[in-house]
Amino acid sequence: MLLSYRASVAHAWLGYKSRLNIISSPALRPVRSLAGDGNTSGSDDIYELARMLSQQAAKFRKSIDDEEISKSYDGFDDATRSGTFGLQQLGERVFREVGPGSFDSADFTELDKYKVMRDRVMAVFLPRQPMQQAVTVLLKEYLPVARAMALNELLILSKLFNRPEDLYEAAIAPLRRRPRVVPLLGYFVSPPSAPKEAASVSLDSAAASVWLVYRYEKLMPLYMYLGFVQPPEGATSYFRRTEVAEAEAWRARYYWLRVLSRALLDAVSDFHDAGVTHGSISSRTVLLSSTRDANADALVVKLENFGFGRLEPVELYTTSRKGQKNDLQAVALTLLEVYCAGTFTSTTKYPIGPLTRTSLERLLFETYRGDVAAFRLYCAADPSLSRLVAFLDEGRRSGWELIAELLRGHWGATALLHQPFFHMLNSR
Repeated sequence: MLLSYRASVAHAWLGYKSRLNIISSPALRPVRSLAGDGNTSGSDDIYELARMLSQQAAKFRKSIDDEEISKSYDGFDDATRSGTFGLQQLGERVFREVGPGSFDSADFTELDKYKVMRDRVMAVFLPRQPMQQAVTVLLKEYLPVARAMALNELLILSKLFNRPEDLYEAAIAPLRRRPRVVPLLGYFVSPPSAPKEAASVSLDSAAASVWLVYRYEKLMPLYMYLGFVQPPEGATSYFRRTEVAEAEAWRARYYWLRVLSRALLDAVSDFHDAGVTHGSISSRTVLLSSTRDANADALVVKLENFGFGRLEPVELYTTSRKGQKNDLQAVALTLLEVYCAGTFTSTTKYPIGPLTRTSLERLLFETYRGDVAAFRLYCAADPSLSRLVAFLDEGRRSGWELIAELLRGHWGATALLHQPFFHMLNSR
């Protein structure tokens, strides 16, 4: 009971901090709309929810004794078997496998005054060697209540790529397709950016936040694409009819969507092969180098936020497959959400917009119970989704077949990269 409550409070608090973009300052509140639903009408409700969560957590903290809290932190008898570790064990393992933090808060200029980007802070890293210029990096703060998630992400990222020996060279390195995750430069421990709010939900009022430092690669979160994408417009001329130009524009859009799909599945394949599951794949954890259809061949796709991820030992085949299946189903929902937005065409004066992830979850898992063929008929009956149906129907409905296989989760990500849906990329 204690653990489930603590997990729910930590999860809710982390989500709240993510929506507020980590730094809780009145001057930064307008930025919150970037992580919301496209408007700021619910701003007061978010702050009211945070206040209520803080009060409930503080009240619950007073109702339990220190011994019970210690037991919840120290782990379980079956920790090594289940892959679940207590906070103390996680900390020891991070120090042993990742090492001490490579940075200090003094390495960055005025953290709380720099531009907020999604759930991270853009800050300036001040190199320690002469003749080296300051470089922009990304910082992500995990409050004390979410410390286990920070340590978990550190462990997972250390398995996906080696820790850089030269921090400055790693920070200024150019954008590369691999690794398919946002490169971690290091971490440091520092007091929370919002001490009063952190203390109100922390089980240890003196605990510090864990700050993770990432390379700044100028990538855009996928959910922002969902908010502004419009039907493509063809370049018409005296010698090119409107119909021809429009058909070419849609072919370019379909190609971009296929490239995105392959890159995302390729990223999932990489960390699944490394024994890692992500646990929270969505349009908020997928990053893009470009949203222009014309830049499809140069598109770079990466994933971030491995705080809910798992390290899956090879011998735990059943558990590992379950985690991978959850990731693949999340990929299916994410791709469908992008397909709906990228192919949506308004046919009414007041359109309700493309299908959202919540709607897709209800339709696929509750209404049609995984029956992709029935879901296709639902989409075919909606004129605004006609482009979606046409896109997924190409290649003998290979797109629907891919979605169905992702939802079933019988095949791994590597095998799914050979689906007929991706063969059309080679025929362009």
